[in-house]
Amino acid sequence: EKYITIDIETELAQPGSNADVKVVALADRVPGYDNSAGDWTSTKLFYVTPGMQARPENALADWGERNMGDPQTLIEFVQWARGNYPAEHYALILWDHGWGWRPYQTMWDETDDDTLDQQEILAAMSSLGPVDVVGYDACEQQMIEVQATWRSYAQAIAASQEDVGYYGFEYDQVLAALEANPAMTGPQLAVELARSMTDWTSAAVVLNPAWDTLLAAVDQWSVALLDGLPAYRAAYDQAYKFTQDVADPTNKDLYDAAKEIKARVNDSTIQARSQAVMDAINGVILYEWHKKGYKDAHGIGIFWPKKRADLDEPSSPENDFEHYRTLLFSQQTHWDEFIAVYADR
Repeated sequence: EKYITIDIETELAQPGSNADVKVVALADRVPGYDNSAGDWTSTKLFYVTPGMQARPENALADWGERNMGDPQTLIEFVQWARGNYPAEHYALILWDHGWGWRPYQTMWDETDDDTLDQQEILAAMSSLGPVDVVGYDACEQQMIEVQATWRSYAQAIAASQEDVGYYGFEYDQVLAALEANPAMTGPQLAVELARSMTDWTSAAVVLNPAWDTLLAAVDQWSVALLDGLPAYRAAYDQAYKFTQDVADPTNKDLYDAAKEIKARVNDSTIQARSQAVMDAINGVILYEWHKKGYKDAHGIGIFWPKKRADLDEPSSPENDFEHYRTLLFSQQTHWDEFIAVYADR
């Protein structure tokens, strides 16, 4: 909670808005936590000026207590920003807790005990239309399941496969680069965002026809893996064991998964389709960085559970895997069919 005011004052407001770049932030604080910076707890709308402090008197408006897990809040914020600060390019950053695609985990509003799940983001963006770039200052969002949600609504996505720590996006660095080149494209800005994130991992991924090639490659790979499961289960298990996971044991690096499968399964079709996935990933990665502990991370994660217990997260109010099968990514590929059989054993 305390990082809300820190990020606004020490990053967004340094340098703040100028004639070419407008910075607006909708910030919701929680009663009973760190009540510094003016001791405010409601949802305030800021037009961030150079050197501004995140205090009530500097807010453009007080929206009262807003549920940040309600897609209507996202809709109203984007509509307000576009209406009051029309621009040629838009970047939308979501800042809070996250856990990849999982329900009840991302953009958690503690006051209302609600989150902004993938289907809700889809509904909001279908109403709003696209932005140039989306960024997640939230944990484990650079997964193919999340990318599928944004494919039709952003040119690129910047996020981390891992958790996001103290720093996250360094907005002061990003804004300095953007103000030096305000004609920057969505993919270019995604790279700047990813470059600024140096906690554990970061990546910028383009969401264009090359990404559609990746989706098709994963679908064909999934079918081949499912067909080969009776004969190659032991080899899949070995591949799983040696595939890089990031933060969550079931959050596997997609490139490394395909690489390990190709190396361990003696089947020409599976090998060819594994290589196709790797090639397609190389075609969409704009920028990727990781610390040494993640030497086999390549920027994009995928949910790959190994056993039945992995299919459902006990802390979720609903069955995680049932939710997973409703994701747009699951509707577009056979990956959920493969992991359903592989993990159910």
